[in-house]
This record gives sequence, C-alpha cells and structure tokens, in this order.
Amino acid sequence: MIDLKNLQGADLTTELCGIKLKSPFILSSGPLTYAAEGIIRAYEYGCGAVVTKTIRHQAAINPVHHIGKINKDSLINCEKWADSAPEVWFEREIPMAKKAGVVVIASVGHTLPEAEDLVKPCEDAGADFIELVSYTEDTLLPMLDAALKRVKIPVLCKLSGNWPDPVGTAKKALEMGASGITAIDSIGPTLKIDIKNARPEMMSKNGYGWLSGGAIRPIALRINSEIARNGCTNLVGTGGVTCAEDAVEYLMVGCNAVGVHSIAVLKGVEYFAKLNHDLARLLAQLGYKDIPSVRGVALPNFPKEEIVAQLEFHYEPYYAPCQEACPAGVDVPLYIDQIRKGQYTEAYKTISVANPFPAICGRVCDHPCESKCRRATIDDAIQIRLLKRTAADQTFASCGDSLPLPAMEPANGKKVAIVGAGPAGLSAAYYLAKKGYRVKVYEALPVAGGMLAVGIPDYRLPKEPVRKEIARLEKMGVEIRTGVKVGSDVSLEKLRQEYDSVLFAVGAHGNKPLGIPGEDLSGVLSGVSFLQDVNLGRAGGLHGKKVVVIGGGNVAIDAARSALRLGAGRVTVAYRRTEEEMPAYAEEVAHAREEGVSFVFLAGPARIEGTGKAEKFYYDPMKLGEKDNTGRRKPVKTGEPAVAIEADIIIVATGQVVDAPFLPATYDAKSGLTSITGVFVAGDCVTGPASVIKAIAAGREAAATIDKYLGGTGLVMDAYGVKRTRAVDVVIAEDGTRKAEAELLTVERRIPGFAEVELGLTEKSAREEANRCLHCGCTNCQRCVAACAYKARKLEFPIMTVDKELCRHCGACVSVCPTGALTAVVVNPQAGSQGDGH
Repeated sequence: MIDLKNLQGADLTTELCGIKLKSPFILSSGPLTYAAEGIIRAYEYGCGAVVTKTIRHQAAINPVHHIGKINKDSLINCEKWADSAPEVWFEREIPMAKKAGVVVIASVGHTLPEAEDLVKPCEDAGADFIELVSYTEDTLLPMLDAALKRVKIPVLCKLSGNWPDPVGTAKKALEMGASGITAIDSIGPTLKIDIKNARPEMMSKNGYGWLSGGAIRPIALRINSEIARNGCTNLVGTGGVTCAEDAVEYLMVGCNAVGVHSIAVLKGVEYFAKLNHDLARLLAQLGYKDIPSVRGVALPNFPKEEIVAQLEFHYEPYYAPCQEACPAGVDVPLYIDQIRKGQYTEAYKTISVANPFPAICGRVCDHPCESKCRRATIDDAIQIRLLKRTAADQTFASCGDSLPLPAMEPANGKKVAIVGAGPAGLSAAYYLAKKGYRVKVYEALPVAGGMLAVGIPDYRLPKEPVRKEIARLEKMGVEIRTGVKVGSDVSLEKLRQEYDSVLFAVGAHGNKPLGIPGEDLSGVLSGVSFLQDVNLGRAGGLHGKKVVVIGGGNVAIDAARSALRLGAGRVTVAYRRTEEEMPAYAEEVAHAREEGVSFVFLAGPARIEGTGKAEKFYYDPMKLGEKDNTGRRKPVKTGEPAVAIEADIIIVATGQVVDAPFLPATYDAKSGLTSITGVFVAGDCVTGPASVIKAIAAGREAAATIDKYLGGTGLVMDAYGVKRTRAVDVVIAEDGTRKAEAELLTVERRIPGFAEVELGLTEKSAREEANRCLHCGCTNCQRCVAACAYKARKLEFPIMTVDKELCRHCGACVSVCPTGALTAVVVNPQAGSQGDGH
C-alpha cells in the first residue's frame, strides 16, 4: 500500500478529461483487471485509475498457454476479453470498485452493437470513463458515435499501432467529440517459438500473439508525440512503461497519464508503489514540481529538419558513479575488485586512502554510493557497505591488532591540537599524522570516538572495531587525551600557545528541547544523554517499564531498541510525520519493529503530565500539509483532541545541537577558517549533525586546509597505488542476480543484551557479491575503437586519442561504451541536411 500524499518530490496528481487522478499511472486493461479485487488492489498501490478487462456481449475463454515472456520487460499474449458476462460487471465488479474509491475506466469492445448495448449500463454502474476498443478504425468511429449519444461521462478511444494511420484516426475521433485518446494497444500479430517442444508458444488458433511491454515503447511514444502535436489535450500514453524514466518520456511528449500493465504482470501490482515513489523523486530532480509543469515540455523541441552537429568527447577512464557519490571519494570499484580476488588487506588499504575507518563505516555508513550504483539498473545495487565491512573483518582476522599503517612522511616539527575525538577530529588527525605533524586530540568524554563510541549502541557498532581503528591512529603517533574539557581543564589560549594550529571538531552532543509543558519532569530523558549512559555502562535497568520515545531519527530508533534491551516492558516511538518521512534508516526501523517496538505516526508532542514524575505523554493528532524546504510535508494539527500514552520513561530524541560555548564566534563554513589566527573548525560544529562519512570527509578537508596554512602542499591523501582490473567478467543472469543479504542475529537472541545484530556477509557471499560489480569506468574493452568506421579513435588505456581529421562526429563510439566512461556533448549545431543523407 502507498500513501501518495506523503511522497517526497513532485506532486503526482493529474487531470484527465476534467477528472482528477491521484497519480498519472493507470493500470491498463489486461489479466490484472479481470475482477474488482484486482482493480482495488492496483488502486491501493497507487494507480490513479484502472481500466476494466474489455466487456463484451459474451464472456471469453482463453486458450492455454496464452501469455509468454519476451526478454525481461515484454510479453506476448493471445489473451481475449473479459471472462465474465456483462451483467457481472454492471452488478458486481464496477460497483464494488467504485465503493472502494477507484476511478474506473470501463473498456468496451469490439463492435458497434456492443457499444450500443454496453456503454450506458457501464455508466449506470458507476464507471467514470468509457474506453472504446476495436480491431479497425472503420468500426471504432461508429462505436464512438453510438457511445456519445448514450453517455455523459468522458469517452476515450483506444488506438492500435497496427492501423495504417493511428494519428489520423485520433484526429477524426477528436473531431467527432471523443473526450480523449489512449494510444496504443499491443502490436501484432507476432510469434514466439517454444524451442523445447518445437511449436508456437501461444495456443491461439494460428499460434500468433500480440506484443506488449518495453519492446513496443519507442513505437508507442512516437505515435503519442504525433497525436499530442496535433492538439490532443487528453491523452493516455500506453505501451512499454517499465520505470519512472519511461513515464517521464510519455509526460514530456504531452500525455496526461500513462497506461501500464505488462511490467505489473512481471513484477507484481505492488510495483506501482515503486513507480510512484521513483517518479515523484525523479521529477523533482529534473526540476519539475508537478505533472502540469512537465507535460509536453519536449514538444517544442522536435526538430523541423535534420540537425547536423559536432560532438565534443569526454573520456574519464576511472569515473564511477558510486565513487562520485561517496562524500569521501573512496575508490569503490577498486576495493570491490580486490575483494573479488580475495585480497582483503589490500582492499582495507584502498579504503583507508580516503576513509581511515573501514570497519566502522562498514557497519554504520549511510552508503549514498549504493543509491548511484549502476547495477541497480539491471537488478539490485551492490552491497557496497557490507563489502567494506568484509574487507575490514577479514583484515582484522588476519592482522589482529597489527592493522596496516599508511606511508608516513618524516616528522616536520609542527604540532596541531584537535578538540573532539569524533570521526571528523580523528580523520583530521589521521591525515595530519601521515604528513609528519605531531597531533594531540582532546576529548571531553572518558572515551575516544565521539558519537561512534557513545551515540551508537553495540548492537549496531560494537566497541571492538572502534577500539582497533582508533588504536591504529595511536600507532601512527596520534596522542588522544580523554576526559579533558576545553574551556575548563585547558583554555583555547593555552592551546594556541603550545600548538601551531588548533582544530575544533566537536560533535553535536547537545539536546534540542521540545518546548512543551512537562518536559522538565523526572523520568524525561534526552536521547543523546540516554545513549551515552547506555554506551558508558551507566544506564540502569528498565525492567517492565513503559517507555515512549519521541522522534523519528536514528537516535530515536537506537534509544527505543536500547530500552528494549534494558528490559522495558513496552516501547513506543511517537513521530509527528509518517513512516515514509522518517529520517532513520529504513532497515533500522524494520529491525526495531521485528524486536517489538511499536510506532505511532502523525503524533505531534503536546505535553507531558505527572505528579513530579512523568506518567503520561499527550500528542496532538496531525496531518501532512504543504512541503517545507526539505521536501517533506509539514505536520499540521487536525484539531482532534490530544491522545494520551501511559509512560514511566519518556526519551526525547527530536534533534541534536552543538554545545560548545568555547567555539570561536565567527568562522567561514566552507573553508573552516575562524576569526582567530591559526584556529579552524570542521564537522558537526559547522554543518550540524551529519553522517559519519560526511564527518570523515570534513576532517580530511580540514587537515588539507591546516597543512596548507602551515606551509604544506595541502595534498594529504595519497594517490591509489594500484589500479583495478580491466575487462572483468561480470555476473549478469537473464533474470538478474539478487544482492547478497547479510546474516542477522535471530530476534530471539537479540534481547536482552547488546550483541551485534547484523553479522555481515560470509566470505563466499562477499566474493559473489563483488563479482556483480560492473566495474564502472573504462574497462579497456576497445568497443569504441572497433565501432569507428573511420579509424579515428585510438585507446591505449588510460589514454584515448582522436584524429580530428578522420572523426565524422557520428557518435557510434559513445553509443557502444558499456560503462559511460566515454560521453559526448553537442557543439555548434546547425540545421539542414548534409549531402545525400549518408
């Protein structure tokens, strides 16, 4: 199920013939719309409307076998019309679907008598539209005339791509009064042979079938663009929509909505939820706020005559989207290649070039790299984070505490003080120590690691990986002093006197108050402080207590799951938006629910009541209003009475703030420079709470800035000493290969106690997962060279040269590049044909 109102991104509501649809996706007529139950299910998963199976005088009986698969996204079928009598549709299916709120499009065919007899009963049953379908134009237009005389609801005409002139038919139908056009129906007849049995796969009379799905999209898209350019204002583009990108193409050529069916047969009707989710985000990324703003934007850009242009080529031999997405810029394909070969310590070294904490990030990184993984266009993204963990765990197993150290430059005699031993401060220390600086880190907490050590419970990040990777820094000469508070135990002025430079990299350990009555009562705890107590062994038992956690981020989920492990009898998370809006990692929310945490959504904190001690938490029921600057819809009170939840302990986890009054008053957020000479800032104290990998990147950037300030080059990161293997065989099965899943501790073994829940990948699974990597960047496959008929291109990896005298700018080389390492942009476009067209 999906709540379309809560999607992040563009507004997906659209209009067709003046009727509002909650989504542009329409489930077209087919095997999923035989009855009301299927129609309703599609609507619940996000369809804006649903088209019935075609209603005719007589019910159909389908041959067996009547649907087959063509490649991964297309079907061949000899399926007939509805297998229920018309009366069943009028008395059960349409009324039942309407009662559930569905926008129903009644498909009626295929003859004039059927249009005369069936369209009015469809309207009387509650249908919102009539869609006429016919085998020929000669039949369709008389059917349209009959329908228009009998019903007042909009009438759509569905066209076939097999007709000699479907665009001309659309024009005639609109001139006659059709409300809109649906284009196109499946294409055929076509044939597929069952090679095992040496016979046609379809069991129709002659063995032929009709083609639908991705294979027909280019044809359908062209026909829809021509219909739209002829002035059609109510158009449903149908044929081959398999993903959000396909839908955008139809919208851009003028469609109000897009019909989908084949991919829903192949992937399940639940796939509509993903289509809507992806479309909302994609439109927002492209700069469109809603469907009207994208509809038809491509139409003015169709060339009136041939465009001749030169291409400017760009060759990036090592480009990979995952590496580009990583805030620290880790060479992901290289270390995955090393894991594929079983070279785990080398992989650990590779990761450490850009990220000193592979074991830590292998457990708690938010992995933005995976969202850009090109493997997801085939099946599932690579489990990049878990492979990082594999490299670290295998290195720990073989090296123990003697982890590999980076190459160290000789001591340069200069000293740097770092305030804060969190990921930003420790990363800066790592890179400065490598450059020969004497580094001392001051930490107010009794342990090093910042939020890594006191903010993330052991079940997600055990102490041992943190200890080992911090000990690695100490072996590089970094001195860490814990339990020292700058401002009281040591002054900034003293640090400035003793060190050549000072970096403040304190985390966001302060608590953000709710601002509601009763939050000062006993039993009301801050999420950050609670987790600190848990991690430092200072938290008492919560045996049988009722706990409410207020908030929706990772701190809230960690607090809730920790409370369970401390013996709480009931734990409830109250969040003011919906689950889809929660900033917490989805997998952590899922684990919390498995373990018994309850959730109350759209619950705005109102007050806490009790006699000296918290006894009840009251929340105001909320609804989602307009979107804020984060793209999420704002929670707004519904006006209903506040609801109470009994609670012995209330944990407030609604945000973190930096609590460091000793920080310089003014600083430049981009460079980290402060108003005090030689003093710099980095990490959460500049950006606010951020992910671990962003803190690591910020720490390295700060190290580079300090190095340059103290007379160095500002280059603190080593170049990668090795390059990844080229032209690797990649696992791509016909139906794709699913990603490897981490082993998890069973729910029964998780509580009580803080044993690590995610156990990582087995070595076998990790190497199989690594073999799924597409090795983005140039693989030296030489396809671009082979594709050039003019012998203009030469590739001696990693150098590519182009003979400009021979190059004809045809772009064949770009079209065959399998990884996107070779791209081109159009320069100096000129209209007009060239010679004889060759």
